[in-house]
Amino acid sequence: MGCFLERAVLGLLSKVPHRCPNHLRFLVAAQLIIWAALLLFSGLSARAQDQEQEQQPILADGIAAVVNDKVITFLEINQQVAETEKMLRQNLQGDELFERLKEAKLNVLRALIERQLIIQDFKTKGGFIPDTYTNERINDIIREQYGGDRVAFVKTLYDRGVTMQKYREEIQNSAIVGYMRNKYVVQTVLVSPYQIEQYYQQNLRLFQQDEQVKVSTIVLRKSLFPSQKTGPDGKQISYDPQEEVAKEILYKLDTGSDFADLAKAYSEGSNKDSGGELGWVTQNGKTAINPELWPAIAKLQPGQHTDIVTTSDGYYYILQVEDRKVSTVSPLDDVRAQIEQTVINEESQHRQQQWLDSLRAKAFIKMNL
Repeated sequence: MGCFLERAVLGLLSKVPHRCPNHLRFLVAAQLIIWAALLLFSGLSARAQDQEQEQQPILADGIAAVVNDKVITFLEINQQVAETEKMLRQNLQGDELFERLKEAKLNVLRALIERQLIIQDFKTKGGFIPDTYTNERINDIIREQYGGDRVAFVKTLYDRGVTMQKYREEIQNSAIVGYMRNKYVVQTVLVSPYQIEQYYQQNLRLFQQDEQVKVSTIVLRKSLFPSQKTGPDGKQISYDPQEEVAKEILYKLDTGSDFADLAKAYSEGSNKDSGGELGWVTQNGKTAINPELWPAIAKLQPGQHTDIVTTSDGYYYILQVEDRKVSTVSPLDDVRAQIEQTVINEESQHRQQQWLDSLRAKAFIKMNL
């Protein structure tokens, strides 16, 4: 390119009349060089732009997926995943952050694809949402969420960058999805008594009630600092005054004092005013007692009390068993409604998956994520 420029300049200079003064010939040559350099720079710049355009990724068009004739953009995905992304960025970084973000965006994209499949199937079958429904729904939203203030509602749409037409489409699409799910999933699920009984027999462990023990407690907090006293051998020994109180309570129980009266007099627990009643507890589950206390009451019969039990969180406990219920399985009639709802949920998920698979099978879907 440099040689070509030099030859072009020399060729143009040769056409300048020799009778021109040398300084004019020099000015002409300088102008020619500048023009040629500008032409050269423009050509290189255009070529660099062409190469840059060739290297840009295909995703620059913003298309995340195509569902038949409908385009799903990356903007739609990013808008829905924004809150999740913010939370992930606060707690994760590096490869883990990248993978979790990718997973979140894929889940949103799949949901958007399913939503489009349902909407398109509705419209293909000739369905439509009346404008009266859309208007009523918007009026309900303004009344319930904005106290009837339409101006505040419109301002919220403006702040979100959503036009009224776009919002109306969102209302209609949500109605379509709800209607189609109800028609092809909810209304198709029927649970028979036999299915309920079969589920009960196959999952008896789910309805087994753990052994329950009704207990009362006397609770004393350990002293923060030990005290000193003279032992039988005349030497100073350390001791906890609170443990001495617990031993005194235990002695009174062993000699016939009433547990509830002692709890009201000595206990530091929140249940002292009720005589130390803790209620029904189990070894596991939502009503589980402190695991450090269960071994002490596991084999006691009603009316019996424990020795002093010291826990790792700094307390002395004395517990009395008031009553016991052996482990049982809940009768079918008691859990029939619970089982019916469980079976309905499981069957609904199965039916929905079948329905969506059938929509995918007859659709053109291309994902770029």
